[in-house]
Amino acid sequence: MGLFGGSKKNTYLGVDIGGSSIKVVELANEKGRARLMTYGYLELPLQDGGDGLLDQPKKAGELLAQICKESDVKATQAMTALQTANVFSTILALPKSKDPKQLKPLIDVELAKLAPLPVSEMITYSTFIDGEKKEVEKPRSQEVEKDGVVKKNVKDKFTRVLVTGAAKTLVQKYIDVFKIAKLNLQAIDTESFALIRALIGKDKGAIMILDLGSRRTNLFVVEKGIPFVARSINLGGDSVTKRIVEQMQMNEEDAERAKRDLGIAGNGGTGGLPKILEPIMQPIVNEIRFAFQLYANMELTEIKRVEKIILTGGSSHLPHIPEYLSETLNMNVYRGDPWARVVYPKDLATVLEEIGPRMAVAVGLAMREMD
Repeated sequence: MGLFGGSKKNTYLGVDIGGSSIKVVELANEKGRARLMTYGYLELPLQDGGDGLLDQPKKAGELLAQICKESDVKATQAMTALQTANVFSTILALPKSKDPKQLKPLIDVELAKLAPLPVSEMITYSTFIDGEKKEVEKPRSQEVEKDGVVKKNVKDKFTRVLVTGAAKTLVQKYIDVFKIAKLNLQAIDTESFALIRALIGKDKGAIMILDLGSRRTNLFVVEKGIPFVARSINLGGDSVTKRIVEQMQMNEEDAERAKRDLGIAGNGGTGGLPKILEPIMQPIVNEIRFAFQLYANMELTEIKRVEKIILTGGSSHLPHIPEYLSETLNMNVYRGDPWARVVYPKDLATVLEEIGPRMAVAVGLAMREMD
């Protein structure tokens, strides 16, 4: 899935421009299996990250070019993803049509009611969830006929369409960044689909992906490979750094180092969630529960109950978060492995395991053209 796309190449470069970093992963298609060619990432100072990076396309493009050079990237075609907070997404139920093109006027009419911007100012992409031929029955509790008689339990035939979109001005910023980096931007995707490729694959269950980033936490409820719920909150690992600064009176650089040491020391150990993380995790738990409720109440879903949570993102390394969420929510929670379907040298296993959560979006982007 992408907002626009191009032809396939022998190697595929995924570029993730995040809240406080840029990550790149280059994969090769080796007999249908992804092989890691190279990877690289650049962590930005706390004050230089965030959405402001895209507002400085020259700086962002130069940084991206620097990472690609240092990582010895060979690919010239690249895929990237819009940040979830900047993506509009909705699922529509439309009358069944033999020609999907006939539904475009209906899609535009519905988008005009729901989208935060005029449709003319957005780039949109429609995915037919049920395919072009399959009919799905939508139950209704009742329907009033012309003669006024109420007929109960009527079922309508309809097609579910996932529509995603973003402002043209935002998309242009990405295009400018890649031009400066001298890379051909082959496709713009969404973080949700990139993470689904990297962490879920062909699993058809109802799964939540919890992406704990530096600036934001993104939540996706995925059913049969489709993100039915996508939410983003302004809370992440940088909030932990700021709390360390306040409580321990450190500068930001030392606080960031202390946070990373906390994660390294805590993983694999015993004990509960560190107290410094409790004020950060409680709002995230509330948001998870709200997302579960939204999903359960959606008419257009089938499974209704989320089976497990896959944890990812650069801040997912913080200690005992999976155990805390599992106990609090009474469900299975584990850290995802974006390298599970990637071939790589064994001597890189330890390093890749450590950086895996922060590279998941870039891995999923590089996999896009292999699907």
